[in-house]
Amino acid sequence: MKKIYHAASLVFMIILVCISAVQAQSPQQTLNQYVADLQKNPNDYALREKIIRYVQTMKSKPAVPDEAQKYMDRGLAAIEGGKGEEDFRAASAEFSKAVNLAPWLGDAYRNLAIAQDKSGQYDAALKNLRLYLLTSPSPADEAWAKSLINKVEYRKEKAAKEPSRQTAVALKQNTYDDLLRKIDGRRYRETRGGPVIIEVRGKYLVPTGSGVSGGPWEIKGRSASTPRVMQPPPLPVQTTYIISEDGDRIIEQRYFSDGDKLEFVWAWQR
Repeated sequence: MKKIYHAASLVFMIILVCISAVQAQSPQQTLNQYVADLQKNPNDYALREKIIRYVQTMKSKPAVPDEAQKYMDRGLAAIEGGKGEEDFRAASAEFSKAVNLAPWLGDAYRNLAIAQDKSGQYDAALKNLRLYLLTSPSPADEAWAKSLINKVEYRKEKAAKEPSRQTAVALKQNTYDDLLRKIDGRRYRETRGGPVIIEVRGKYLVPTGSGVSGGPWEIKGRSASTPRVMQPPPLPVQTTYIISEDGDRIIEQRYFSDGDKLEFVWAWQR
């Protein structure tokens, strides 16, 4: 009989220990563990979805950490004073910190997606808009998010078809550098004849010959211009030299104070 009593007591104690262990892991502690795991790998979107859904099952919704609210405010400040892509990227960085500290917070995902859209981070914006939809926004906000997803997808497709601004700038610079290398050292004479020669020295057009005054003039793109001066009619006020794409000719455009314009051609002296 005593053996049965001791066995029953032992089973009862084990049950109590198990119940205590389950009760010890409160919903908030479970959430804290999920958040800690996410901070080790912020790009784990499956875990983000799990956290959002888990919070929706909690009877008492978790408070927004003060640190997360701080980064929300900082992101809003960056957007309010935003003037360009750099400012919206700065806002994105702040909102990203907020969603890492409070990964269930719908407003944080919403603001992050807006900043990423404005700064051309379209893939990330789409991911965060879909996470925002999981947070059960109001019907009006849900419709807004779905509409923005359509717009971001369009902008993403359009951007994929166009060279990026940086690529375009680099291409323009390479074209300019190639032209300068090609024509450096060339000498050009006006097709009507005359003693003046225009030489290319590095990135400058340099007029040479008897009676020459002025120059050198810096080549910008494919053209170089003299400083504009005030002159009474009908004297010239400015001259622009445009280099042909193949570099074989220079078109001189001479502007006069009475509004007239004359053009002359300078040919490469091979």
